[in-house]
Amino acid sequence: MILRSVSSKSLVLFDFAPNLAFRGLSSSANLAFGKRSRQSRNTPPVIPSSVLKNIRENVTQQLRTRDSVVSDQQADIYNHALVQIKEALGKGDAESVRQLWIKLKQLNLAHILDPKLMSMISSLLIKAFLPAPSEPWDSSSQNIVEEVAVAATSCDAEGVATCMLYHIKRNNPDAALSLYGRCTHIMNNREAWDVDETQEGPFEQGELAFGHAELSQSVVQPIRGRVFLLLAAVTAHAMLDTFQEALTICKDTDVRFHNYTTREFLQNLQHDSSLRNKVDLYSRRLHLARLISRPTSLSRQIMNLGDTHALTSLKKLYEGIVEGILGPDPFIAADESYLSSEKTVAMTVVGWTSFLTAFLKCSSKESAAQVWDDIPRLGLRHDTSMWNALITGQAQSFTDATTTFELMKSRNVTLDALTYRALISSLFNGRRPNLAMERFQEFRAAKITDTPENIMSVYNTVINGLLVTNRIEAASSLFQEMQLKGPNPDIVSHNTFLGHYARRNDIRGLGMFISKMGESGITGDVFTFSTILSALLKMGRQDATEVVFRLMNKQGVKPNTATYSALIDHQMREQDEAHLSGALRLLSQMEADPTIAPNIITYTSILAGIHRGPAWLSQQKEVDFTRAILERMKQHNVKLNTRAYNILIKACLNGNRLDQALSYYEEMKRTRMPIFHETWYVLLEGLSGMQEWDVAMEVIKEMSGLYGVRPLGPLHSLVQRVTVSARSKR
Repeated sequence: MILRSVSSKSLVLFDFAPNLAFRGLSSSANLAFGKRSRQSRNTPPVIPSSVLKNIRENVTQQLRTRDSVVSDQQADIYNHALVQIKEALGKGDAESVRQLWIKLKQLNLAHILDPKLMSMISSLLIKAFLPAPSEPWDSSSQNIVEEVAVAATSCDAEGVATCMLYHIKRNNPDAALSLYGRCTHIMNNREAWDVDETQEGPFEQGELAFGHAELSQSVVQPIRGRVFLLLAAVTAHAMLDTFQEALTICKDTDVRFHNYTTREFLQNLQHDSSLRNKVDLYSRRLHLARLISRPTSLSRQIMNLGDTHALTSLKKLYEGIVEGILGPDPFIAADESYLSSEKTVAMTVVGWTSFLTAFLKCSSKESAAQVWDDIPRLGLRHDTSMWNALITGQAQSFTDATTTFELMKSRNVTLDALTYRALISSLFNGRRPNLAMERFQEFRAAKITDTPENIMSVYNTVINGLLVTNRIEAASSLFQEMQLKGPNPDIVSHNTFLGHYARRNDIRGLGMFISKMGESGITGDVFTFSTILSALLKMGRQDATEVVFRLMNKQGVKPNTATYSALIDHQMREQDEAHLSGALRLLSQMEADPTIAPNIITYTSILAGIHRGPAWLSQQKEVDFTRAILERMKQHNVKLNTRAYNILIKACLNGNRLDQALSYYEEMKRTRMPIFHETWYVLLEGLSGMQEWDVAMEVIKEMSGLYGVRPLGPLHSLVQRVTVSARSKR
């Protein structure tokens, strides 16, 4: 069962980076700052001259970085003001804070206040001086409150959003947009919140892509604040019926909407149900339009949904786009040729092809047929890439693939290299090598004009098909012909043969192709060297790693930490003791050389490999190896971070190693490691899969009680599912 622990409250210091007010102070000096003196409240505390000198130097250095000059007197005033701000914030004395802000602003010192402190000041001033929407706001208070809120946006944008909502509720959208315009610098600054937005909502789909959208307690608030700020601007544009202007500001920022933050924001518009519904519609349309305006991101999201068989989400996305083209108030163009003042974003051939491919990956022929039928309905033609996607999706049925191919020819659709590659691959998969070779000869005779990469992909597909169907001589003959007449075999061609000989434990064939690589001047990649290493380890060669690195050296490849880590990860995925031994030898080499020292990725790949999948080590060996790796990490001062813990916990739970998973979780709590939304999701999803309902409920209690986490979005849905399932099992 999970161990319970009680964390003590953290001490919050009201200072500013770089902690000028408290740096270098003795304990007695700290006490002088922390206590109220017997003097009057307006009398600043006495600071030792040695401390004042240090303060002046630090403040002067900070201000000079902004091309400013500060006097000793200003340094004293600044630090006295910091102490007074701390005291006033602690007492909730908004008027004193306001006066101190004005004082620092007049001296041109307010701009160096710590953003977190600015956020506290902004929150207090808004609470004290922002009137109810039914009441007017005097310009003096408004100017100060809004100025402080804008200054705090780098840490927390909710203050500005709150002020904008005041103007919105007073039916003054122009004032709200004017205030938003003062914050665009922070909305366009990705470094301000350090969240990777290249993935359009992987977490929202319940798919956990490590390294993306890690929502910790420390970053949820800034992200939420910026979403609220953007939604407030969208609301103002909705009031003005300026959808395209709203789209412009959405395209100009990497902030994106989330279903749960949008729902939360809409609660602020309960005073006007019509406006609330309009903003809801705007947010959904803007999300789609912004995504479509980035074709690469759109295609990536579509393919991710297809790869994970998220058919419901895929259908919802597709239906939303089609409605945006054909529905009321259309705002999406089916193609760039249909762009207009109302339709400023357009789908591309790649986007439509991605949908077709993704639906076929989900084995949803009906949905794929719908896409196919919608293309002419949208005024478009079936591009060659769409036909290719259709044939590729029929890879398991060479009959259907052949029928589609012949239909392309009968309709005079342009055939390219990828068309033949898809058909040939389907024929080899259907164990029809003779037919596949007939189509390959047809391809060569057609002398199709295409990119060298696409032409080469056809040849490599044929080589792989011949090797898989055990036609070694034919594959070797084609390889030799390519060397003589072209296209010259590339690294994929060589790796295909290396993989074939490695699977057969054919050391002679392996050596022959390694020599061919040297003769052709082809430099190996990670797959090359991993394949060779695996083959040598399976043959029991104790010098396997030395042989591989001699080969690397001969080819002029200088392995670095990333190369070693990739090789280790490949070995660990083989899941046997021989490859584990090889991985550990690689690790020892890294640990002995500071220039290729292992990092957190290296060690995590080994630990995850030990825990991954069905048990392939005895329980005692797994415990011993895990302990040994953790000890080696300690010796080399490499510590697990939250992302690494997430990976290890997921590997353990997927491999039915409950005790080890909980051990990592307890270690996170013991070391006070930040626990993200993603961590809770991994834990609860894994425990749910193992039907460990009691443990899952204990995790939920700790999440809300011990950590005070309010689950959002997918995590909230998962918590509900776990709770219902746990109750039904009791």
